[in-house]
Amino acid sequence: MRNLLASLAAAGTLALISAVPAAAYAPQELDHPAPRLVILAAAEGEHGGHGAHAGMDETVVAGDLEISSAWARAMLPNQPAGGGYLIIANQGTEADRLVSASSPVAAKVEIHSMEVVDDIMTMRPVEGGLEIPAGETVELKPGGLHVMFMGVTEPFAEGDTVPVALEFEKAGSVEIAFPVRKATGGHNH
Repeated sequence: MRNLLASLAAAGTLALISAVPAAAYAPQELDHPAPRLVILAAAEGEHGGHGAHAGMDETVVAGDLEISSAWARAMLPNQPAGGGYLIIANQGTEADRLVSASSPVAAKVEIHSMEVVDDIMTMRPVEGGLEIPAGETVELKPGGLHVMFMGVTEPFAEGDTVPVALEFEKAGSVEIAFPVRKATGGHNH
């Protein structure tokens, strides 16, 4: 059954959510056991009728966090870095922290801040992880906080998906496929 569901998800007709018990975690993660979510998103515009479509308007829940609107910006040929965006809402009574991110299609993935002061744009990694305060929503968007994919060997093309693993201090690990959208407006990496 699991193979059938995975095949349907890969074909873009179904989004698959599977939970891995906390016992599957490395021992250092057992202080905050949480189910591990694996999300395979249906192709943009195809809904399949079930599950979560990461990167669309639906929400993925991990612990007290609600993760929505994930997407990555299409890149130019030979562009070594790209940007990704999402919204994280903390419905809990305690802060959580996005401590790391990774992707098999990038040598390094970091959470960056971006600001423009006196017409000079500055991007920096967020040191110590990105806090998601209790009862608040943090939006990673063009021109502000964002996911930075560095050392990308194959530029992201519109219509592709970028697999991303997000590691939260309390909510655990969440794997999401970021759909790649056309680079229009906003900040371009």
